[in-house]
Formats: sequence, structure tokens, C-alpha cells
Amino acid sequence: MLENLNPEQQKAVCTTDGPLLVLSGAGTGKTRVLTTRIAYILNQNLCQPWQILALTFTNKAANEMKNRLADLSNGQWYAGDIWCGTFHSMCLRILRANAERAGLRRDFLIFGEDDQKNVIKTLLNTTTKTPSDYVEEFSATKDKGLIALQNKDKLFNAYNAELSRLNAVDFGDIILKVLELLDKNPDILSRYQNQFKYILVDEFQDTNNAQMELLELLTRGNTHPNICCVGDDDQSIYSWRGAEIKHILNFDKNFCGTQIIRLETNYRSTANILGAANSLIRHNRGRLGKDLRATDIAHSGEPVYILTLPSDWDEARIISDAILRDGTSDFSKFALLIRAGSLSRIFEEEFAARGIPYRLIGATKFYDRMEIRDVIAYLRLLVHPFDDMSFLRVIAKPRRGFGDKAIEKLRASGPNLMSGLRNAPLAPKLRAAADEFLSAFDFDWNSMSPRDAAQTLLDRVGYTKIWSESKEPDAPERLSHIRELITSVISKYDTLSEFLEQAALMTTDDNDSADTQQNTNTVSIMTIHAAKGLEFNTVFLPAWEEGIFPNDKAINEGAIEEERRLAYVAITRAQKRCIISNAMSRLIFGSRQYNSPSRFITEMDNKFLDFQGGTIQRVYQPYQAQQYSQNEKTTKTISINSGSTIGKLVSHDELGCGVVIEDNGAILTIAFKTRGIKKVAREFIHF
Repeated sequence: MLENLNPEQQKAVCTTDGPLLVLSGAGTGKTRVLTTRIAYILNQNLCQPWQILALTFTNKAANEMKNRLADLSNGQWYAGDIWCGTFHSMCLRILRANAERAGLRRDFLIFGEDDQKNVIKTLLNTTTKTPSDYVEEFSATKDKGLIALQNKDKLFNAYNAELSRLNAVDFGDIILKVLELLDKNPDILSRYQNQFKYILVDEFQDTNNAQMELLELLTRGNTHPNICCVGDDDQSIYSWRGAEIKHILNFDKNFCGTQIIRLETNYRSTANILGAANSLIRHNRGRLGKDLRATDIAHSGEPVYILTLPSDWDEARIISDAILRDGTSDFSKFALLIRAGSLSRIFEEEFAARGIPYRLIGATKFYDRMEIRDVIAYLRLLVHPFDDMSFLRVIAKPRRGFGDKAIEKLRASGPNLMSGLRNAPLAPKLRAAADEFLSAFDFDWNSMSPRDAAQTLLDRVGYTKIWSESKEPDAPERLSHIRELITSVISKYDTLSEFLEQAALMTTDDNDSADTQQNTNTVSIMTIHAAKGLEFNTVFLPAWEEGIFPNDKAINEGAIEEERRLAYVAITRAQKRCIISNAMSRLIFGSRQYNSPSRFITEMDNKFLDFQGGTIQRVYQPYQAQQYSQNEKTTKTISINSGSTIGKLVSHDELGCGVVIEDNGAILTIAFKTRGIKKVAREFIHF
């Protein structure tokens, strides 16, 4: 078990006594360490499987961990007995088991963002905020933990009261209500404290305050708890989701006697890529410190290429050239990682024009598709007839003639809308539509497989017929998505209730359709945030410019360190080749901008870089062009010719810094950062 681990990994696995923080850099094998550590604990008979709590942030990560544990068990213990899952799934398990003590019915619903918006719409009168704004605000409040219960905001309290009336909780409530349950019920807290002898947490740098409070509650009173948290302070990039980097930075203060083990052997990237990433992240002050090192020290690999280009169109063209020049039919080894989704347009256009197949990851998530939400709403109404939010979503799909007045009549005729539909005095035409709708749910679905029950319901209510007969161009695709949900997803579950629970727990990182998870022969285009945890042979990192990356908000709010961590994550996605580019002229939301190269480029050690078109200087220093000498190292040139003046960084005494975009001999056309595009005599330009 331990023979395949390096010394630092072995130490992390075998250190089983007391609090442990494992600083695991990118590509250092943290999942192997976590799963091997659990197997080691069980093989050493230090506890029983159900006495281990292993927490992750995505269902994808949890499933990977469960599969690895099953492989490691060798029949000595049952991996299914381990409490392994996301924070939310494990808290939901506790909440279901103690629902009455938490003030809930055991069959409570979990409301997603759409349901939350609909609840808020019913409570709003006039406001400058949208329901989406309130969903974000309320979620952020609940992520802060028990302090959320002290909130006196009128709408916030009305919203929670309405959730209670509807027998529902939202995503933030799942952890918050467990915190309240454990805080107010010492006997329940003591039960779980005694049960969980070992607690392990993956991606610890992403914990929010509520999650941290849960860990503190479960270890309260234990001066030497067996809690092991694995994370990377240099990859903490989710503050906008409520993640607090202070939790990993202050771990040894929160848990006395902490041992810290650093995993620094990287199994993914070349030495030059890691050297560039290390030299960049060292500029952050808020970190515990570590340096990644490559396994192949004899070959440093290609340098990180830095391309400075005249315009965003040139950038898209050069990247397309590099992909096509590779001479391979394996497009899946290329990835284009962007700071913001709006930057993808020009690359999509260029790739399409050049015949380069690509996929835009994160555009429309599988569980965010209208037809998938509709199907889930129908199934929720089948299993939970009291679910008013699902009723309102599907009653008009297909149209049945129920407008606002009819809905109000239903509300007045029963404790929920389905009940009201049975009892309300309706006009003959509406009564016929109501009876037809109700009869569609009247079949013995409990005796059927979840797959058959789902298909039967959709056929009976006429939802399948909607898309089968639709003339909309995307109707066939929507039908294929529905088939995928039923045949590939729902069929894996033993009950519809189990499926609905898991569907409600889907996180952003899990929420991809099956086809986006396959190794299709396409170039991947995605944001850097979406790329975390992934790796590609060749990574293109465009638009590294001040105001874009780091973005203006980070610059103005003093949040540069998280932006730098994001840059570090981007670079360490590359296995063999990393190409960073910046353009002196870029069209942003309809207006032409002239931005300086990103400070992150100048912060990296030049010995790991290959500048194409001249070395970039720090934006906060007087401009002094330095010509990069190709004699300093032999590299593979993949972009513009460094002997040409086009693309060169230059300066002018009055106009400032710029890049040459056209050379007509005595007259140069230059895109200046602050003065736009100008034609200037060569004699007045400093190269």
C-alpha cells in the first residue's frame, strides 16, 4: 500500500495521531494520499469504517474517493460504511436522521436556485434588486454560519418562514440547520463527536465559515482531535463563493499541536512550467510556503512562452496557427483558459473559421437546461405532491389554461396546489384539464423501476409529446437530453427519492452533462475557475493584461493575491507546454482598449520564460525595452518572428508605451496604451 508513495506522501498517510495539515500542491497526488490514509487507518484497526468522516466539495470528487477506497479494501472492510461525501450530502444525512429535532418534517424538500427565486418573487413588492440578487445575498449570509440566525432583515426572515411553510430548505440551510441542531442539542452533538474518530477534509482551502464551524463543533472539547485537512493555500480562488483562506492559514492556531506536511513533488508538469508558477506565487504574502518540483529533473522541458501581439484578432490567429501547426489530429490535448467567459467569442469565431473543433465548457450545464429542470419538477411533484414550486413550473407544460386567477382559486381550496386542484370549483373546461393532469399522476410508480416510472409519467402528462411534435430546431437535442437523464442517470438509482436528493445536491463543479466529461477530440475552452483540477498537454492563456487579468475589480479592491493564485492555477494546468499571450489592442464590450501586459508576466523569473517579440517590462516602471536574445537558450518558436518590428514593444517620449502593428519603413503604426493607434516616424520611437 505504501510502496507506491513517495516519502512525503508516506509521512502524510502514517501520521494518524492528532491534527494534521497536508499542504498539497497542484499535481502532487492528494487524492491518493487521502484514500491511502483512510485505508491505512482501517488496516491498522484504529477505528471502524463508520467512524471515519471524509468530506469533499463535489460529488465527482466524492465518487472518485469511494471508488478508490473500494479498490483498496481487499475485502477487509466495506467502503460503503465510510461516511464519505460532500459537506452538504453528509449534513443532509444528519438532518434527515434528526429532522424533528431540527424543526423539520422528514420528507422536507431541497430548493434549488429557481425555487428560491420563485419564493422571493411572491414576497417582493417594489425593489431595485432582482430575485437573483437576493438569492446570492441570502446564500452568502447562510454560508457565514450560526451568525445567519441572528439576521433581522425583514425579507430574509419572511423568506425563511415561507420555506418552512413549504416544508423546504435551501442549499445554505443544509449546513446551517445542522449547526443549529448540534449547537442546541448537546446529546446529538456528543453522539456524532463520539462516532467520528477520524475526520478528513479535501480541498480545505475552499471551506466557508459554516463548514469551518461544523468541523469545530465536531472536534469541540477534544484537545488532540484526529482531523486531517488537505489543501493548497496557493489554489484558494473561491472567495466569491464564501471560501476563507484564513482557515488554512490559521489551521495550526485553531487546532493546537498541528503537524504540517508539504507535498511538493509534482507528477504533472515540467520543471520550467513549475519554475514559472513557483516564481509567480512567491509574490503572495498570505501563504504558508512551498515549492513544487518536477519528477523529471534531467529535462526541464520547454520554457513558458510569452507572446505579445498587436490585437486580439492576431492573438486568436496565432493560437489557431499553433494548434494547426502541431500536425496532430488529437485536439483534446489543447485547452484555452480564459479569465472571463466574455473573452471566448473571438476564439470561437476563429476556430470555427479555421475548422478547429472546440467545446465551450460551462456554457449551459446539463442540470441547468430547461427540459431537465422540467423533468425533475414533474418527478418531484410525483414523489412530493405538496411541492407547490414544482406544480407552478409544470402546470403549463403543456399549456392547460391555468392563469393567475385560477392558481389563486387553487391556493384557497387546499393546503397545497395539488390538493387545491382536486377540490377547487372550476369551470367545466378547466375541471377537465385538472382531472386529466391529476390522473396522469395516478399510477403505481412505487412498484416500477425509477427509469420506467419517470418515462411513464412524462408520457402520461404529455411532456414527451411536446418535444416530439415541436418544430423548434433544438427539439431533437432536448429529447436526447431527456433520454440521457432517464437512461444514464435515473436508471442508476434504486428509488426516485434517492435520485431527486442527489440531483438537488449537484454543485457547480458536478453540473456537467455526460458528453462534456468524455474525451472528445476537441479543443477545450473554459474559464480558469472551471479548469481547476484538470490538466492538459498544452495550455493557452490569452488576455494576460492589466484590467483583464488581474481584473479592474481586484486591482481597485486590493484583491491581487487571489488573482495571482488564479494565475498560478492556470499555469499548473499545463503538462508539457504553456503559452501566455497579451494583446496591446483588444475589443471589450464594443470598445477598443489598450492595456499594459499583466504584472503577473513580469513577476515570473525570466529564466523559465521565452519572450517572443521582446521582454515585457513591469508596468509600474519607466519603459525600457529589452530585446530578448535567442542565443540565451534554444527554444521551439511557435509564434511571431522575433526579428520583425511588428509586435515589438516600443515607447515614445510623449505618447508612452505601445506595440508596433504595421511597419511601412520610415513610418510605423503603433497601438499606444493610453493614446490609441497613431502613425509615428521611426526616428522618434525607442526600441
